[in-house]
Amino acid sequence: MKLNPATLLIILLALGGAAALLLVGAGTEPPPADGQRTQVAVAKQEAAPVSASGSPLEDLKKQIVLLEGQVEYLQGQNDALKDENAQLIQKLGMLGMKDAPKMAQKADEEPPDFVGMGLEMMKMRKLQALPLVTTAVSQEEVEIVILAWLKRQQPNEEAKKFARGLAALGWIPEAIDPLPLRAALLARQLGGWYDDESETMYTIDPATASGPAVTSNEPLGIAFGQLLREYGDILYQPQHGAVKTDMRLARDSLIAGDAALTRFLHSLQNPASALKDDLPAEDPDHPLNQVPMPAFLRELALFPFSRGFDFAQTLHSAGNFAQLNAAYSRPPISTAEVIEPEVYLDPERPAPVEIKLDEVKLKGVLPYWDDCLGKFACVTVLRTYNEDEDAALGARGLVADRLLVWAADGGAKRDHAAWQTLFMDKSSADAFYKAMLSCLKQRYATQGENEFSAQGRFVCLLRNRGDAGVVLIEAASDEARAALKLLMK
Repeated sequence: MKLNPATLLIILLALGGAAALLLVGAGTEPPPADGQRTQVAVAKQEAAPVSASGSPLEDLKKQIVLLEGQVEYLQGQNDALKDENAQLIQKLGMLGMKDAPKMAQKADEEPPDFVGMGLEMMKMRKLQALPLVTTAVSQEEVEIVILAWLKRQQPNEEAKKFARGLAALGWIPEAIDPLPLRAALLARQLGGWYDDESETMYTIDPATASGPAVTSNEPLGIAFGQLLREYGDILYQPQHGAVKTDMRLARDSLIAGDAALTRFLHSLQNPASALKDDLPAEDPDHPLNQVPMPAFLRELALFPFSRGFDFAQTLHSAGNFAQLNAAYSRPPISTAEVIEPEVYLDPERPAPVEIKLDEVKLKGVLPYWDDCLGKFACVTVLRTYNEDEDAALGARGLVADRLLVWAADGGAKRDHAAWQTLFMDKSSADAFYKAMLSCLKQRYATQGENEFSAQGRFVCLLRNRGDAGVVLIEAASDEARAALKLLMK
């Protein structure tokens, strides 16, 4: 959508005196560069007066000449307004920018109208806010900005500790730092990022993009950026302490799903903003597949956009955008609520269940990681070695879980871990136990026993808590396995 000068005048006046000065500087008359074409058109009009005494054929010819001149004149006006519109949009987009890199635009390209797109989305989404200040930078710079935000959300090496825990369980090949990979994935998913510190929306310069699908995601990035600016301080509050993995995924799903829905509804009204050059997700050339992220972590990272869209759509159907706005003050607390939105919408929403233990020290040492993984993580790990139906059945009755991880000494490659799960009843626990036993059997090439030693690991899968609980123990030594069995009893 191209903004006419009248619309831009309203926006600029809202931005204050500085914007008004820019508007005065830009002017509202067509630039002199187009004056030549205008003069030609006017000359044609003056050179072709209509004679009342001429023949009908002569009058018709003169009328044609007059109309040709008017068409050319209007075309000149239209071209002039297009140029002026582009200049005003660029100036508007630069207002209030704090230390932002300058946008390099190719001479033969028309700049994307992110200001206009943002205004359209905010109007449709019913958000009362100014459009985002936007600038194009390299994909690498966008990833750096995203990484800085992720580190603020997970300080004190939380992400590395989480990855060490997953490696101890054998769900990822080795302990890594997942945040740079997550930043690379988000950059490709969104085509940009809103940085709250500089109050700027950074979009990826197409010349640096890892694929055309990245830049075609910019409308999703604009929607996500607007929502992050509007609700980020409410949804993400690091001062309240560490957030469990299950809750973090649920909150990510709210904003990612909201952005995906906003972009989808906008594309229905504006087909030009629909996704272009969309490769199948399984295509090795897809930008997301270029990020060397372990499969389990990739599934967790993609969940907020895939299942979040369905969650946001359900909330929108229940109460339009007002329902989505209210959700930021009452966000989902678990991936189970995202997977089953009717649970979230239930007035008698069940309170979260915590798994309590009398003691969590192993050889007098507290675990360095204490987490809740949630339903989606549960079904994802079961799907690794089970049919989708069996995996879903195994995770269906999950009520709560708790992952504890301790550092292993003696040069062990993987740490000690205990994952306690609790189900609504015995039959649900039976289904999980069967599916998890199948995972262990195939991963370690065993005969299916529930306690064994293989590949330098000491593993056991036990029932507890009145047969409603199942605990998976992965230890680096037989001594640690025995101690954890007593601890989790």
